[in-house]
Amino acid sequence: MAVAGVPMQCGSAAVSFTPPYHATVVDRLREAGAAVTATTNMDEFAYFTTGETCAFGPTANPQVDNAVPGGSSSGSGAAVAAGLLNPALGSDTGGSIRIPASLCGVVGLKPTHQLVPRFGFAGLAPSLDCVGPLATDVATVARVLDTVSGPHLRDPSLTGRLEPPAATDGLDIDSQGYDIGVLDPAIAAADEVVAATVEDAVDGLTERGVTVESVSLSQFETATPAGLAVAGAEFAALALTDGQLVGTGTGHSEPWRAAVRSPELGENVREQILTNGALAEDGLDHYIAAQTLGAEFTALVEELLGGYDALVMPTTPMTAPEFGTVTTDEDFARTVATTVPLNLSGHLTLSVPAGTVDSAPVGVQFVGDRCDEATLVALGETLNEQLEA
Repeated sequence: MAVAGVPMQCGSAAVSFTPPYHATVVDRLREAGAAVTATTNMDEFAYFTTGETCAFGPTANPQVDNAVPGGSSSGSGAAVAAGLLNPALGSDTGGSIRIPASLCGVVGLKPTHQLVPRFGFAGLAPSLDCVGPLATDVATVARVLDTVSGPHLRDPSLTGRLEPPAATDGLDIDSQGYDIGVLDPAIAAADEVVAATVEDAVDGLTERGVTVESVSLSQFETATPAGLAVAGAEFAALALTDGQLVGTGTGHSEPWRAAVRSPELGENVREQILTNGALAEDGLDHYIAAQTLGAEFTALVEELLGGYDALVMPTTPMTAPEFGTVTTDEDFARTVATTVPLNLSGHLTLSVPAGTVDSAPVGVQFVGDRCDEATLVALGETLNEQLEA
């Protein structure tokens, strides 16, 4: 996210650009009185989930020795967990806010898609990208979201949208009487100790008057490869066109892409561009199929949320992996198995600490209806109160 006068590098040795402008979210925070004091480390171009692919060295997890903090917003999650910053901003295309929030034991919110302006933001996949906050508590996340969200003329994709309801309204809502569904396929995908920790935390909500029951959701497993296919195709298209979107886009703030020096791209990013670029040369049938599945999956999520105030599941299937252990495509896909489906559908999600396993944080993820951030804030606050009791 652009901060005027501060080098913008996107975690890459291939970028050297100093923006003359602030991203809209930075402007809004500064206008509200926030002190913008740092930019943070991240996986190169936000295209990984561990914090190990940054050109400036890996990010450590301040809560777990020799373990990754999660990514791609690794520096933001680690800085908040270490007490260096509160709050911080991150971006989320397939879980990049929620994964570090979960693995570092902080709160992270992926808002409803297209709720927060993206002018001045270095996009990865525009149909999935979201900007959102990480913080030590739910209340701070809600306050930051209310500050940065809402339509803005520099992001044409938001033009015509109404002002969203305030997330902070949820701080005054009693969640007693809420109905939530625990997503069976996400529980089944998680490590046994992670699933048990999340289930114990959620069971505690019943003591606060929340009704909890297990639910299924078809296409949940296939939503992950579909989301990854969408992200790959859109990232390659941006890389091969200097980031210029034909159509509405997300704001005309792409001059930094012209500064990219391709020989200095990291191995992961280069591989993603080459692989997805080659796929696109044979046509976009795979992208169309993935978007079609995404539309079907979105309708299923909408239908399920019609009977519940929220859905709940583990934020990540595992606790923080050790450095150097996420190496294959299968490893990578598992890190986003419970996050990327909700990017594909565009629904808002909130990750809240649920407890620990051998001192490693576990996150619980609430999923809510579009623009109903207040409900998730209420549930997140209730869970925190229950765990602290």
